[in-house]
Amino acid sequence: MNGDKIQELPETLPVMVLPGVTLFPNALLPLFIFEPRYRAMLDEALGAGRMLAMAMPRDEEESEVEVVAGVGLVRACVRNDDGTSNLILQGVSRARFTGWEQTEPYRIARIEPLASSEGDHENEDLKRKVTQLHALCARFKEQGIELPSQFEAYLNQITDIGVITDLVASTLVANPVVRQELLKELEIPKRLEKLLVGLRLQLS
Repeated sequence: MNGDKIQELPETLPVMVLPGVTLFPNALLPLFIFEPRYRAMLDEALGAGRMLAMAMPRDEEESEVEVVAGVGLVRACVRNDDGTSNLILQGVSRARFTGWEQTEPYRIARIEPLASSEGDHENEDLKRKVTQLHALCARFKEQGIELPSQFEAYLNQITDIGVITDLVASTLVANPVVRQELLKELEIPKRLEKLLVGLRLQLS
């Protein structure tokens, strides 16, 4: 089992704050950019490395945001005639906000990248839990929940447990609080256990 490689990130990044949206490493997130502040943010991101952070607010006013966020790379961007944009953001890393360069009209954060760790574990225990994870994913399909076309193939091909947990969390976990907890958990065995608990609750 390998932990995440720390992605080389800039010291500061523009931040998009959206309720209920979590960006996990390796996940693809489609976004529609229409607010003026985020149009300006996108212009900055496209002109400087094509990266931005995706964070969840702690309150409705967005006065406070979660300090652990996903960092994404803009893989594709289509500008519309009305000034809006459709883009695909690919998660590349977890990061922690350490301070703010600005908060208006949009946030720019000072960041530090976060890497997953193997933690304390026994291989046999982990193998058993990964088997349980595959079984839970199959139950979602049995219940008629439509899964992305390549999800099962990726799940069967990936051997890095950290990547597996992020793939399943980004695809199947609906509760934004659970998703944020999974994003914050850097120890892979603990993340796997939390993911199993979350999926069982969702299926119950």
